Amino acid sequence: MAREGASAGNGRGGRRVIVVDASAILAAILGETGGDRVFDHLDDALVSSVNVAEVYTYATVNRLPVSAIDAFFTETGINVVAFDHAQAVLTGQLADITRKSGLSLGDRSCLALAKLQAAEVLTVDRAWQRFSGALGLTVTLLR
Repeated sequence: MAREGASAGNGRGGRRVIVVDASAILAAILGETGGDRVFDHLDDALVSSVNVAEVYTYATVNRLPVSAIDAFFTETGINVVAFDHAQAVLTGQLADITRKSGLSLGDRSCLALAKLQAAEVLTVDRAWQRFSGALGLTVTLLR
């Protein structure tokens, strides 16, 4: 079961933390290339509640069974981190850096959570590698 509101931990404390983007979760659920790698990181993984909303939005718009999404979050127990004020501020500030690449609010919320947690990011979105240096983040592409 997803551990909503669970303590996110802090990558600075020596524990490896990985923030998983909605695109990576969808790749895992849909069995897409690289999606299997998400399961290798679940013990250390966090996901923003904003990205959870993105996954459910994708399922609804594309008429995928919501039960598959429910099953992923229930069975994996991935830590869902509530979107808080610090994340909101940084998400807004990231608009300046990411504007030309057209990153969405969800994309920026994922990057903000990773920055605040000093965590690695797992995604399928290649555009994110452009910001890894500027943000001091490691962005790992699944494919």
